[in-house]
Amino acid sequence: MVLYRTRACRLVSSGLAPLCVLVLAASCGYGLARAGGSGAPKPSGSDERLRELMTQRYELLKVSVKNSELLLASGRVDIPTHQNLLDALYRAEADLCTTAADRITVYEKLVEVLIAQEKLVERQAEAGRALGIQVAQAKLVTLNTQIDLERLRLAQSAVPQ
Repeated sequence: MVLYRTRACRLVSSGLAPLCVLVLAASCGYGLARAGGSGAPKPSGSDERLRELMTQRYELLKVSVKNSELLLASGRVDIPTHQNLLDALYRAEADLCTTAADRITVYEKLVEVLIAQEKLVERQAEAGRALGIQVAQAKLVTLNTQIDLERLRLAQSAVPQ
């Protein structure tokens, strides 16, 4: 029993704990960015600082996704965790876009990636390597992103050109 606990602790300290911290930090940053408003420029002089922080978040998420892909291949990370990182990465990329059309393009890419991830989870569930709840989580992330994409499209069509 003690050996099993030791192995679990090594697993957590070797990859999952730092990854979870990164996911949490990325999701907090994403939530703050969404709470900040519609993405319109702020009148204060902090635009450069905001852009710098958003770029740092994006770069951190790129590294996290690469690490997550390696951990996913070795079975140390499940697909929903990886999918959440991908979601945060593409949303961070969209936050860096300067036009609504660019943001829509990024969200379209994100939807394609999430649909592919969703199909992968479904195949794994059929093979008995994933739970039904993981399939539902994958579908929920995809649906939320599709809703956000449609909202962006509606907002863009509502703005007079």
